Amino acid sequence: MYQSLRIFLKPTTSLARKQFFQNNSILNKIRQQTQSNQNVQLLKSSMNPWERMNQIMNQQIKQLQELQNSPLTNSSTWKSYNQYYNRSNWDKLKKPLLFTVAFCVGTTFATPYLFDYTPMSIFKQYPQSIVWTIIGINALVFFSWRVPQLQKFTMQYGILFKDNIQSPWTLLGSAFSHQSFAHFAINMLCFQSFAVTLVAVLGVSNFTILYLNSAVISSFASIAIPMLLGSSLSVASLGASGAIFSVFGCFSYLFPASPVGLFFIPVPGGAWVLFLGTVIWNAAGTVLRWGTFDYAAHLGGSLVGIAYGYYFNKKRKEQIKRRRLILDF
Repeated sequence: MYQSLRIFLKPTTSLARKQFFQNNSILNKIRQQTQSNQNVQLLKSSMNPWERMNQIMNQQIKQLQELQNSPLTNSSTWKSYNQYYNRSNWDKLKKPLLFTVAFCVGTTFATPYLFDYTPMSIFKQYPQSIVWTIIGINALVFFSWRVPQLQKFTMQYGILFKDNIQSPWTLLGSAFSHQSFAHFAINMLCFQSFAVTLVAVLGVSNFTILYLNSAVISSFASIAIPMLLGSSLSVASLGASGAIFSVFGCFSYLFPASPVGLFFIPVPGGAWVLFLGTVIWNAAGTVLRWGTFDYAAHLGGSLVGIAYGYYFNKKRKEQIKRRRLILDF
């Protein structure tokens, strides 16, 4: 999941924080230079929102670098502001958490019914068609970014502004959204490589539950993990990588010795070795904040994939034991 930085200080909302800024001329000046609400309005009104967002991001990154070199960042005043800011972030985590739990529970129980008792049952006859359906949805959202009349929709539901979540459904929508063709093509190629085999093993219902739940959980992880590490939430992310890492993780757990390649170069040890390498890479990137990838989302999706692979494998072994007992009798 590619992550585009959009760095700025969060504007104050509570009376205490407003008074805090009013009593400090330096912080008040910083607030005036970083009006996030104005930036969001510019993004929504622009005919090419992605280019406009990049322009805003570059300006704000420069401002942040100036702040980091300032003695203000080590002052007690700055620490007091951060306490207010972090408290506000924790409050914002409640709604995404409730949505994530409700969505995963609802998906887990509703999906089997949809594939058994609705016209969607046709997917059970052609399991691989669900893979191409997911790719088709991602393609549809990709092309929607290029339609001016739909940019309001894609900006609201297709990109996850972590410090300003307009709708909790963005946690799902951003996982089906790609703005650049390279991002879309690479993600879908990786997804198809593992999903075709995995859906044949898990079945359509289990595969769909895994994909949808991991998409939302990875988006939630991209908010929660940086918050736990004290990183800035003034960023935005989109892409299917979190869910794809979940598919890769589940595949690697079930078929650890399966031969895989990295850019067509065979990886010694098979799928499990490559997957563990990506987990280490994503964990390090989350802590060290490398580049512009949403490592937290990757890591969250990977953990979901391992957990689901473990659950499915355990359930399969129990079914085998039952069959043996029946045969013995």
